[in-house]
Parts: sequence; C-alpha cells; structure tokens
Amino acid sequence: MSMWGTALLALVMQTALLQGIVVRKGTTEGLSKATVELRSMGLMDLTGRDQGSAAIVDSITTEDDGRFSFGNVAPGRYRLTVTRRGYTRPPLAVTVAAGQPAEDIQVNMTPAASISGRAVDADGRPLGNVEVKAMKASYPGGTRTLTPVQSVLTNDLGEYRLFWLAPGRYYVAAVHPKAQGSLRRVFSGNLRMSGGVDPALNDADPRPDLDSESGRYAPIFSGGTTDEQTASGIDLPEGAEFGGVNFVVAPVRPRHVRGVVIDGVTGKSAEYGSITLPRTLDGPRMKDPEVDRETGRFDMLLYPGSYAVNASSASGEGYATFTLGDADIENLTIPTTPGFNLRGRIVVDGEPISAAAIESLRITLRRDPPLAESLTSVYDAPLPDGSFTIYTSAGDFRINIAPVLNLTPSGFTQPLWTAFQNTYVKSIRLGDADILNGILKLDREPSTTLEVVIATNPGALDGQVMRPVADLPVILLPDIRRRSELYRTTTTDGSGRFHFDRVPPGDYKVFSWEEVEDGAWFDPDFMRANESRGIPVRIREGRTENVRIEQPR
Repeated sequence: MSMWGTALLALVMQTALLQGIVVRKGTTEGLSKATVELRSMGLMDLTGRDQGSAAIVDSITTEDDGRFSFGNVAPGRYRLTVTRRGYTRPPLAVTVAAGQPAEDIQVNMTPAASISGRAVDADGRPLGNVEVKAMKASYPGGTRTLTPVQSVLTNDLGEYRLFWLAPGRYYVAAVHPKAQGSLRRVFSGNLRMSGGVDPALNDADPRPDLDSESGRYAPIFSGGTTDEQTASGIDLPEGAEFGGVNFVVAPVRPRHVRGVVIDGVTGKSAEYGSITLPRTLDGPRMKDPEVDRETGRFDMLLYPGSYAVNASSASGEGYATFTLGDADIENLTIPTTPGFNLRGRIVVDGEPISAAAIESLRITLRRDPPLAESLTSVYDAPLPDGSFTIYTSAGDFRINIAPVLNLTPSGFTQPLWTAFQNTYVKSIRLGDADILNGILKLDREPSTTLEVVIATNPGALDGQVMRPVADLPVILLPDIRRRSELYRTTTTDGSGRFHFDRVPPGDYKVFSWEEVEDGAWFDPDFMRANESRGIPVRIREGRTENVRIEQPR
C-alpha cells in the first residue's frame, strides 16, 4: 500500500459514525422534517492539535422516522443544532472520539408555545400597527436587562400572536408607533432612568418639553406598568397557548416630583442648588429643572419609573432614590454635604503579597443602590504599606477592589497578577460594621479606619452530576445572595464532573439544571421557586470540598 493510501486508511479509522433520532419530548415519536446541523467546536487533526471553530460541517433533514446520520465524522467537539416548525430546544454538545462505535443520540424537541392578546386605546377601540415585543431577561452585573427575542404588529382588530417561543419566562410590552425608541435605556453621571420613559426619546416629537403636562406614549408592559424594572414576567410552559395578554395603550401623563435641596449639616435650604437630568446617547438634552437659589425648592416633571438623582449645592453633593408611580411625589428632600476623606488600609492574612502588587489594586466606592456613575469614578491606589484615602460624600456604598473583588464587570478590570491568583477579600470592616456582607453607611468623615483583609488561602469545590453528560450547567451561589460577585458558573465534563477553584470560604448552594436560561439565577422569583433544589456546601480555607448531584432538573 502506498504512503498516501496508508494515510487515507488511518484517517478513515480515526473517523466515526454519528447518528440518532429526533423525537417529541416525553415520547418516542420520531419527528420528520427536522433540520439537523452539525457544527464543529475545536476540531482536532490527526496529531491531536486543535484546528479551531468552523462553520456547519454537515446538515440533513429527518425522514418520517425522525432519524439522522452523519458519516466519517472527525474526532472533536461539536454542536448539534436541531430546528423544526413548532418545536424548540437549545443546541446539544457532542464529543466524538476516534473510531468510536455508532451510538444513538436522542434529541428531545420541546413543543413551542405562544402568547396572544389585543391592544386597545383608552376607549376600548382596537389599535392596529402596535408593536408587541416578547423579551427575555439577562443580568449583566446582576442587574436585569430586557432584550427582545420576537416582535409582531397588531392587526386591524388589535390582535397579535407571538409564536414558536421556547418555554421560559417572558416580559411582554406593547409599543405605540409614536413611542418607538422609548425602550432604549438612558444613562448619565447624575441620573439613571432605569424604568421611566424619557421624553427626549420620542421619535414622533424629538423636542422634549418638560413644562408640558400633556401625556406621551410609552411602552406598556404586561400588567399595565411603564417601569421596566418592576414589570412582571409570564412563565410560559412548553406547548402552551397563553392568551389574554391584553394592553391598554394610551398616552402616559408625567407626574410632578417636588422637593427641596438642603444643607445636610445645618438642615437649612441649600444655596445654589442644582439637579441635572441625563444627556441621551442619541437624542437632545432634556431640560434641567430649576432649583430656587434661596429656598432650594424644585419641581420636576418625570414619567413613572425608578430614579436615582444626584444634586449639588454650595454645601456639597447628595443624592436620592425614588420610584414614581401614578401620583405626584411631594416633599422629596435631597441633603447635600461637604466631601470628606475615607481612610483605610489593606492587611494581608497568609502568604505575603509584594508592595508592587498591593500598589496595583484600585479601590472604588460604588453607590448602593447603584447610580449610573461615569467610568472616571474617583478611586485610590494603596501605598506600599497598604494605606489608602478616598475622597467621598455622604451616602450608602459598597467597595470595589479590582482585580480581587469586582462588584460589576468592567472594561477596565485588570487581569489577576500571579500575586493575586489565590487571593480573596476575607473581610471589610469599619469599626464593628461588616461592610463586606453589608453596606458602608457614611454621613460624615469616619473617626476610625476602614480595614480590608485580603487572605491567600481560598477553598475549592469538586463535584459530579450523577449523569454522564457533558456541558450541563452548574451554578454555585452564596447564601448571602446580594454578593453577586461570588456567583460562579461552570459546566460538566463527559463524566458529569465539575470543579470550582479559588472559592472564598463561606456557605453556598450548588444547583444544576438540565436546561436553564443564562443568568436565570439572578432572578429572585426564579430562585424562590427553585431554592429547594440547591445542595448546601460549606467552603473552608485551604480545603477542597466534594458534592454530588443525583439528578439535574
């Protein structure tokens, strides 16, 4: 046999047959006309080297019996994507070993669901051409963000139907044509309109007029609210025809928020007070409310939603958070106070950390609840002896210590130096107050020093899902759920095993689901319904704990 013939034979012996059947979930009924695509994920060549990702390797359509077969599949990891009208399922991870015998893969397809209803005006008349959006929640940095996955327009009878939806939790909103663009989120350094409607984003009339009390169209979420952050979800079972999700789409009237900016030290009206409303990314500037120079009083016209407002005056800075509903807010008081220094020090518990590494840390105060702070937030870097000073003002805060303790993802997050590979923040205390697991409350310059203890002896967790399937999601959650920076996720290997390293000591629960929406564990409602499925585990310093999950759900 020639050299080329020998190489070809070796190549054929390395390949495998990949076959299976597509069935309706919960049955053995084969599904015809399902499109099965095999996509590569890190294919290996004959020497075992990774060739990287590629496009579709092969694609076939199932016959009446629902079966499929791919021949001569090279060793590697693949995504098996199956689509069929009226059904849904996420891609399936498959590992192919060299020369492995043919093994049937059963792909369970979940019957898709639908949401339907009507949109009417304030007088009950049907509204056509209203966009209805089905949205899924994601939780970047632990904060809920809604992203549209499907949208339709109502017909002349005001009817709509969102279909072929995968089971799960959805948030539905109806958007009048004159309110297009209002679902965009607004950020600024002084005010975050996390749920309310920004008049500056009304495409039909881009010139904001906050002196007018006439209403404007706003996205209406199921349940009748205009506040994205308080919108309730719809739990959609598989195959469900969820009807009766109706909307009354009418102009939303702005409400008054009246109050006063005061000197937080004297309790008297603040001089030269001001409140700044946000600048939009793609629209004109909203008109800032006027604050009386002598009395400090103000009157803002805002749309219902959740707000966090910064104010400034001759006496310093301050802020207030509030939720605006269908009634005016009276007597909102925003105290402003002079800035002051917060002094602290970093102490290392365990193996020494070099002075250069300590100096590389960046310590930042984050408002709690968070404001839309700019990327140039005031921070400090410790001196070689671990001492630091941050200039701040009164308020409630959490402490970010990059890169060891990152409260939210950031484009400026530093990679972990070798010196920090096995470190974690063990405690943050101001006197008797536990700041790490609580909040830092400041109303004046503290008389004591903030102490940050960085330890060098974390724990670890090994585990196994007693089902030998790769890529099952496993989530590790701390018992103190507000500490979202401790949330960890991983997936199982082919034997169902998983590992978490560098875990700060404490009490946790381990969860695994056969199918779960990414980030669903940030949703308090979802976790309340699933809390009993968690397996408690205590992580201790310098030890590797073990846990076994009998069956993901």
